[in-house]
Amino acid sequence: MSAASLLPAESVLVERKRCPCCDCTTWQVLIREPLDSPAITEFLERQYEGRARLAQLTGAAYELVRCTGCRLAYQRYIPGERLLGELYDEWIPDSERERLAAQRDVYDPSYWAQQIHFFIEHFGLHPAEVRVLDFGMGWGEWASMARAFGCDVYGAELSVERLRHAHSIGIPTLDWEQIGARRFHFINTEQVFEHLVEPVQILRHLAGALETGGLLKISVPDARRALRLAARSGRFESLPPALIVPLQPLEHINCFEFDSIARLAAVAGLKPLRPRLRLIYNATSGWLSPKRAARLLLRPIYRHVYPKSTFVYLVRTD
Repeated sequence: MSAASLLPAESVLVERKRCPCCDCTTWQVLIREPLDSPAITEFLERQYEGRARLAQLTGAAYELVRCTGCRLAYQRYIPGERLLGELYDEWIPDSERERLAAQRDVYDPSYWAQQIHFFIEHFGLHPAEVRVLDFGMGWGEWASMARAFGCDVYGAELSVERLRHAHSIGIPTLDWEQIGARRFHFINTEQVFEHLVEPVQILRHLAGALETGGLLKISVPDARRALRLAARSGRFESLPPALIVPLQPLEHINCFEFDSIARLAAVAGLKPLRPRLRLIYNATSGWLSPKRAARLLLRPIYRHVYPKSTFVYLVRTD
């Protein structure tokens, strides 16, 4: 049975008929199975802690494909507008902050501080002169840290609940048109582009809001290992828990590797920046923690000397 035949006529999902990066219309199928298969159902129930209304997904398909043109991997069937609103405003918020609090290795204030310290030194400006946009700001933790450094900070977010929270803590927010009318030195996108239906259009819009020489940071789950396993097995149930996140049904609809980020950036007129290690290390704190010292020493080399990670600084050069 084809994935298309799994989709009811009035589905909560919509089909992407072209690659979201290069518009290619041919692809290689990596995984194709019903969204209500036992393995996917178990994952979704656990991920959303029973908040997801999974009955509406009955008969719909999870189809992970790789573009034959640019090689981006992406989910072919994605939530429609109604399901997107339900997903991000009802399924996630109550439990998300608890999950983030348990993942301090990623959502770590000292880690955010390193990034902010780095780009302030990179531009050589007083913090108050550095205009910053946190696009997809979530609950505003990163934006609050940048504001604490003295930067001129704005946020952007789709979730009504998160926008309300940003206003309550004094972070000004911008809509789509307002972003295009401004110029920023630095745009932060932390765990954003894997969720976007039209990543090229959004990256182009953000690139147009950068100052010449401005930086845009993309940080997304690294899908390399998961995609290799998916290509071999063709089954969702074969993915160990640690590898499911980059390919997560419904949410992580674009599955990135370093090369696919670089190709996406080129389409938007940006290119990866290899930052000066002196600035990276000068901005690093936490050396006295035995558990963090080795990671702090090796991570900049992994990311910026032999860049194959999916944490990338992109620069506007025109």
